[in-house]
Amino acid sequence: MKPVTPRVLDSLSAPKVLFEPGLPRVVVFDCDGVLFDSREANVRFYNLVMERFGRPPLRPDQVDYIHMHSARESLEYLLGSGSDLEAAWAFCQGLDFRIFNRYLKKEPGLDELLRYLKPRCRVALATNRTVSTQDLLASFHLDTAFDLVVTAADVTHPKPHPESMEKILKAFGVPPQQVLFVGDSPVDALLAQNTGVVFAAYKNPSLSAHIHVPSFDVLQAHLAKTLDSAACHRVLATP
Repeated sequence: MKPVTPRVLDSLSAPKVLFEPGLPRVVVFDCDGVLFDSREANVRFYNLVMERFGRPPLRPDQVDYIHMHSARESLEYLLGSGSDLEAAWAFCQGLDFRIFNRYLKKEPGLDELLRYLKPRCRVALATNRTVSTQDLLASFHLDTAFDLVVTAADVTHPKPHPESMEKILKAFGVPPQQVLFVGDSPVDALLAQNTGVVFAAYKNPSLSAHIHVPSFDVLQAHLAKTLDSAACHRVLATP
């Protein structure tokens, strides 16, 4: 199957068929901004670091950056590459990230979508979070929801470098054209472009994507066009 050329689509129109019957074989989610509305939690975390090192609170442009990039990249962006960076990195390693989980909000319809996908395809997570990921998933009872979780700590180069997605493709033995990646940021869009997977832009109509979805129920409607076809009633091979 040829890859679909990314373009702006009307998410309120009839569900568009993105895959052949029985596909996608894998649906990959970003974490922050997709599974969770995590902007407030991220701002509180980095403002704590900024206060600790005598810096002013985050500006709006800085908030946009830290919401998309790994912790190490974000700290370097905020503090530079000097001694403050290493001190801040050490400070963050000692924090209990669970104190920020109460500021996170699980996206509506997430649990229903994951239950829908589980018997039909593999489900993975590709995030620029690091050590906080597993505790976060456990806090929201999502620690068994994913067949594979790839964080920035699991790769040498975080998103948008293709390494994280290539790790997922290799683990499941699938070509990129049979994978859907759900993301919300330019970093996610670039990762999809760099790896050739089909990209669904979640709640961000400004991104170049194969499809734009304002909610998980709309995404499920699109996927049902192929996942609920007769061809999808196959036994999933164990990777």
